[in-house]
Amino acid sequence: MTKLEKYLENSLNTKNLFAYLGLFLFTIITQNIYLNIETIEWDVASYLVASQGIENGVLPNQIQWESKGPIFIYLYYIFSLPAENTLVVFKLINDLILFIISLVLFKTILSKTKEYINSFLSSILFLSIMSQVWAQSGYSEIYSLLFLSLSYFIITNYRFNNLSYLLIGVLFSISSLINQGTVIFLLPILISELTLNSQRTYLRKVINLGIGFTIPHLFFLFLYLANDLIEIYLATYLTIPLGYIQANYASFYELFVFSRELMEYNLYLYLCLISLIFINLLNLLKKYTKKTKLIIFDLDNLNIIFGLLFYFIGSHNYYHHLIYLVFFISFMMNKINFSNQKKFIYVLIFISSLSILQNSYKESFNNLLNINSLQQNYPLYNLANEIDSYFIDDYDVLSFDYNLILYYLDKPNFSYIVHPSNHFEEFIIEVLSDLDKVNSDYITDLINKEPDVIICNPRMIIRGIPTEISSLFNCEVSDYNKNYFKLDTKKYKNDENLNYYFDPYKEISVFIKKG
Repeated sequence: MTKLEKYLENSLNTKNLFAYLGLFLFTIITQNIYLNIETIEWDVASYLVASQGIENGVLPNQIQWESKGPIFIYLYYIFSLPAENTLVVFKLINDLILFIISLVLFKTILSKTKEYINSFLSSILFLSIMSQVWAQSGYSEIYSLLFLSLSYFIITNYRFNNLSYLLIGVLFSISSLINQGTVIFLLPILISELTLNSQRTYLRKVINLGIGFTIPHLFFLFLYLANDLIEIYLATYLTIPLGYIQANYASFYELFVFSRELMEYNLYLYLCLISLIFINLLNLLKKYTKKTKLIIFDLDNLNIIFGLLFYFIGSHNYYHHLIYLVFFISFMMNKINFSNQKKFIYVLIFISSLSILQNSYKESFNNLLNINSLQQNYPLYNLANEIDSYFIDDYDVLSFDYNLILYYLDKPNFSYIVHPSNHFEEFIIEVLSDLDKVNSDYITDLINKEPDVIICNPRMIIRGIPTEISSLFNCEVSDYNKNYFKLDTKKYKNDENLNYYFDPYKEISVFIKKG
């Protein structure tokens, strides 16, 4: 029997199958409690719009600019194909990605510990934290984590196989071509390998890792070079991310806010996470004098440190920047050596997961049973249909907000910049202006071209502050351009299915060009 056959046989045994089923059901139940809510996070809509041009052969960021890597845009396009402009189906596909990550986590920890309960509950802990509303979106962190988790599974099982590092490098490269910042997770591997290999073996692994990492990046580098888009590619990967991280908004205070919200969400889950961290820190202190080197160079410990660093490097206090930290904290379970401590954590995970399921299953089952009608009740979907009813021939749409309308209409944005908040980021505008992708006064220029539909919002909450966008342009287009009339959108704005996070400052301003 080959090694692959043995692995498949072990993977399909009864214990594993029960674990797979349990993780699948837990994912589906906890991730779909808010499936009836159209918008939880506006990033998803922008990513969907940015991916729509792929079917016409254009490259990511060629006609629609988003800040993420090209593979992320391609994956969004691939996963949106079976959805067929049905947002509900696309959300369910993202649930499957999270489920696969939990499976990889289960198999990785099982390889380390050979303990089913420990491995299963570690994955349940990860899924429990990810059951919070802020984590129920198709973030780039989830997509890149899929490839990072696979790389750590390979490291766990084939760490002393030099050629496996070629594949690990490829996986890390794909991850960084989804979310640029994940390149920092190469450092824990490079550091931890120092203590496990001779100088020659270490050098061989680093070379293989480097070759694997370089191949996908070179492919996209030459692809954009051949299409005369190398400047926007480099700006998206180097110049703009540097401006992003220099914003320096992240703070320890926001971490306390995050922990407080976790406590309000589920007290047992909060106690579990705090206890897990405290017990591991206590155990590390006991070992510190005897095994200092092993502690410092331990891959799991380094990943947790760099997971926290990723949040601060991201510098915008977004909770989804903590997703990597949440994933790597789950590995703390296999660090607990004392049975009483482990049993205590097991009990907390069991109670917290049961309470989360209890609070989720009714709403989730109701949403899943009525899945065919959910989109019909989405307000922006109905608004998109109303907009479409005004036109017989093709038309263009300029959207400064509510990009889901573009997705439903299957239309690109009349603006090169897609994401609403990026219109307010001066460092992005400056870079794109220098590359002649936008004009310095591009918003006024776009409006003066009189697209058939203009969608905007006169105010936004930017970094927690209600902000009038009049400094950019006057959203009340029909007041100064009589070629437009304004739709009455109150019924859509006040619809309880529109947003999870209610924003009293937001409006839906839609202007139609007169025939």
